[in-house]
Amino acid sequence: MILQNTTTKLDKNKNWLALDSNVFRNLDFINFLTLKKLEFHIFMPTIVQLEVGYYYKARGITWEEFKKDIQKFGGIFIQWDNKLIPEAIRFAFIEKKHLPFKKHFRDFLIGVECKNIPTPLITYNKNHFTWLKDINIYTPEEYLHK
Repeated sequence: MILQNTTTKLDKNKNWLALDSNVFRNLDFINFLTLKKLEFHIFMPTIVQLEVGYYYKARGITWEEFKKDIQKFGGIFIQWDNKLIPEAIRFAFIEKKHLPFKKHFRDFLIGVECKNIPTPLITYNKNHFTWLKDINIYTPEEYLHK
C-alpha cells in the first residue's frame, strides 16, 4: 500500500474505511466521520480523489481547499500503485457481462485499491462491487447501524 502526503502511522486498533465519491453527498455521514476522526483511518482511493477533486474545481474551489476539507476527517490519500493494474483488468474481464469495463472501470480501480489495503468500502453502489469477496461493502447507513 502506498500512501500519499501522510505521516499518519496506521493503527490496527482503529476502524479502517475507504470512501467512494458518492458518499460525499451524505453530509451527515461526513460530519459523523469528522466528529469521530480519532477512531478511524479513512482512505481516499485515487479515483475518488480525482472525482471529488474535480467536483471541487468545477465549483471554483482549489485543490488546497479540497485537501483541507479531507483533512477535517483525517482522510488519507492513497497513491496509485501500477502493480494493481493487472488485478483490475483481471476482475474487469471476469465481470464484463454485468459490469462493462467502459462504464465501471473506476469501480474496478477503487475496488483493487481497497482490497490491497485491505479496508471496507463505503458506497451507495454496492452492486458495482459484488466481485469483491475479501472486504466488506457498506452504504453509510449500513455502516452506522452495524
